[in-house]
Amino acid sequence: MSEPLDAVQLFARIARDLASQDDYARTMQRIVELSIQLVGADIAALWEINSGGKVALRATTDSASGQELHSILTRIDEGVATSALRDRRTIVMQDLETEQRWPAYVAAVKQRELPIRSATAYPLSLGGADLGALALYSAKPEYFSPDLIDVGGVLADHAGIALDSARTADKAEHLQTALISNRRIGIAIGILMALHRLTETQAFDLLRTASQNNHVKLHEVAEQVIFSGESPQWPPARRRP
Repeated sequence: MSEPLDAVQLFARIARDLASQDDYARTMQRIVELSIQLVGADIAALWEINSGGKVALRATTDSASGQELHSILTRIDEGVATSALRDRRTIVMQDLETEQRWPAYVAAVKQRELPIRSATAYPLSLGGADLGALALYSAKPEYFSPDLIDVGGVLADHAGIALDSARTADKAEHLQTALISNRRIGIAIGILMALHRLTETQAFDLLRTASQNNHVKLHEVAEQVIFSGESPQWPPARRRP
């Protein structure tokens, strides 16, 4: 009974570890770090399909190898991670030397002499949301035994939950920032309306024109107006020390 209990405790600690990360980027990085600690592979990487439909690297434990793989996958639409992302299922490559599913991918990995002989990739999702794929690579052929593949699968489940939570938190934070920014812009509009007896539209146009002419963001012009109590200037006035 002790072994299952130890496993439960281990993954409970992993869940707490991932939940404690500060933001989405840090959560991704922590997932790949924990993957190496847990499964013992040589390289771990998180992949996503970007807005252009290309496979993109989001986090890795080996920057040099990760960038080499990223370069390959932006040109070649096949491979372990690509298949996991496209097919939404776990993909296993037991030995690069005998792999026949992805000839262009195999040739590119060999040409660049990457330390990869076997690999496993897991799709990450929660509630139907596509959260990318976690790929683990080993320099040893047939490294990923059924037990290790299962362990990686449990980690992938935890990773999906953690990424979904972190993404939601990031969105909430960005929304809060946007609300604060919009509120400050509204205050600046009110100041300009009172100063010059402008309509709301005219005051906003004044802010927007100042933003364009000064090549600064709209909320920065708004802060200038709030700070000075005056119309935006070209160039903007420096704050007093």
